[in-house]
Amino acid sequence: MLDALITFLSGQAFPVMMLVCGTLVVVVEAVRASRRALWGDMFTEDFEE
Repeated sequence: MLDALITFLSGQAFPVMMLVCGTLVVVVEAVRASRRALWGDMFTEDFEE
């Protein structure tokens, strides 16, 4: 078990997985921050002030 973990951490899969996770976090936060800009045209009654 420990050998498999060490092999995974020292291989190329770990940096790629961290890049994918970081990209996912950035995309999710961007969507959350700009929800009004992205979906305001479709649901105008929800965003009227």
